[in-house]
Amino acid sequence: MSYKSNTLYQALLLLTPFSAAWAVEQLPTIHMTANNMTANRTVLNDQNTMAGLTVIDREQIERQQFQTLEELLKTVPSLSFRNSGGMGKTTGISLRGTSSQSVLVLVDGQKIASATTGTVAFEHLPIDQIERVEIIRGPRSSLYGAEAIAGVIQIFTRQAGHADGMKPYASVSYGSHESYKGNIGVNLRQGASWANLNATAIKTQGINATRPTAWGHDPDRDGYESSAFALKAGHQFSDQFEISSNLLSVDAKNEYDNGPDAHGNIKQNVYGLAAKYKPVDRWQSELKVGRTEDKLESVEYGTKSKIDTLRDNISWLNSLTLQPNQLLMLGIDYQHDKVNSSTNYTQNKRDNTGYFVQYLAGFGAVNVQAAFRFDDNQQYGQHSTGNATLGYHLNDHYHAYATWGKAFRMPTFNELYWPADPVFGGGGNPDLKPEQAENLEIGLKGSQYLDWQLNAFMNNIDHMIVGWPAQNVDKARVKGIELVLGQNLHQWVWNLNYTYQDPKNRSGAYKNKQVVYTAKQLLNFSADYKIDKWLIGGAVHYEDKRFVNAANTQQLSDFTTADVRVTYQLTPTMSVQAKLANMFDKTYQSTADYNQDGRTAWLTLRYAMQ
Repeated sequence: MSYKSNTLYQALLLLTPFSAAWAVEQLPTIHMTANNMTANRTVLNDQNTMAGLTVIDREQIERQQFQTLEELLKTVPSLSFRNSGGMGKTTGISLRGTSSQSVLVLVDGQKIASATTGTVAFEHLPIDQIERVEIIRGPRSSLYGAEAIAGVIQIFTRQAGHADGMKPYASVSYGSHESYKGNIGVNLRQGASWANLNATAIKTQGINATRPTAWGHDPDRDGYESSAFALKAGHQFSDQFEISSNLLSVDAKNEYDNGPDAHGNIKQNVYGLAAKYKPVDRWQSELKVGRTEDKLESVEYGTKSKIDTLRDNISWLNSLTLQPNQLLMLGIDYQHDKVNSSTNYTQNKRDNTGYFVQYLAGFGAVNVQAAFRFDDNQQYGQHSTGNATLGYHLNDHYHAYATWGKAFRMPTFNELYWPADPVFGGGGNPDLKPEQAENLEIGLKGSQYLDWQLNAFMNNIDHMIVGWPAQNVDKARVKGIELVLGQNLHQWVWNLNYTYQDPKNRSGAYKNKQVVYTAKQLLNFSADYKIDKWLIGGAVHYEDKRFVNAANTQQLSDFTTADVRVTYQLTPTMSVQAKLANMFDKTYQSTADYNQDGRTAWLTLRYAMQ
């Protein structure tokens, strides 16, 4: 047995049953048969969703003791991460062998990617303020427009429960590297009105983010601190009309290596207002207005620079029930992007308007979904996308589907308009075209005895944007399979997912080379066992090797990490939790020249009024 296989085997042994004779108490079910609203921009049962789907809710977040959003996301099939030195440091993702810019990320329906880089600062989104995360794998540009080449991640902030009254909750945590976390919130509901208020604070001394080979290396600890506030509220005036609003505001400071006292001051804000109106039984209309702000002030060698991006979004969705088994959706999305920076971009704003139509139907055992979207962008002109899906219920427990779809990614402001350096050259290219993708996928899912999914996909990407100055030169093809298993059996709950993918360049000097920073194999396993007032669990995470350059001459080694965790229910409203992450103290890199946490421990005290 190879060392790699032996390490994985030893880690899996940690998660075997402790004793079948212990008291039996039912655990919450795995949420593979709940509802989601991201796959089709309307509420749909997970089992009827014809796409690769993962839903992680508040119960799972607390049970698995995720300390960051990154920890949550890396358990998702086909998703790997890149982190630049620990908590609060720049974090990127790869979904189905693509880049971070190819994944659309929403917070309560609002796009939050930076207009300048096209990436999302996952590291600043507080896990304690998240109610649920829905991840759809596969293209969704025909519904959402640009960015959704590989999939969509939608993050829902916490909201009030269904019972009337005031339900406060709180948690405090202490962890390795002098790390502190605190969270306090309250659920409020009275009749047709509801609200959730939530505040979080985080501080850590951190680790030495860089290795000696890194540019600007400084052998010190790079700390991080942040505070966040969230508010979500709504009122239902009648069966026909309701309104809701949401706010998420984050302030953070991140230390990094690039001169003495180099650090970034970050502000992220997400605002939203929505109104739903149902004039007749067959027609529901929803209007959403939102704004996202991403502000970064960098301080290096005593000099400050700033990049502020703003995105305004307006969406109008109309759902028409043609028959009890047929739904027609019509929608308009407007987006305005603006950049305010100490760097002089040749263009600093642009508008995009998208129009889409979607048809959903069920005819006996057959399900049909089709969508078409037309986008008109101020910078690159007009672009059309579409998708079509056919599903078939083999019986009450098994469901098969096949889907085809097109998607695209529009160039970022940096790729288009960043000014060329007078010495080093480079800069943006205003003549760039959008990246384009075409995806084929077949899937099979079941819910008898255990919940499972098996998906096979192929994604062809053209006009890939690479180089500096950026050019449309490369093509890539990603082929892969995903296996997802999960079961709730008496006092046990467990889930496993495995991905094999082959992301290859298809053109140029690096034809048939593996796409940079993509792993061919990914595996996650998690299990929990309930014993009276105790909940004992653990997890294993494996990522294959990845290359850091297009020629595939430099690589990062594969790695396996294992975690153990325990929860003890002190009272019906209070629990204490402990977690040991990376328990074998594995040394690894997810980004070249940057360190990752070794063995870390967390202790949490949690309170929630029932």
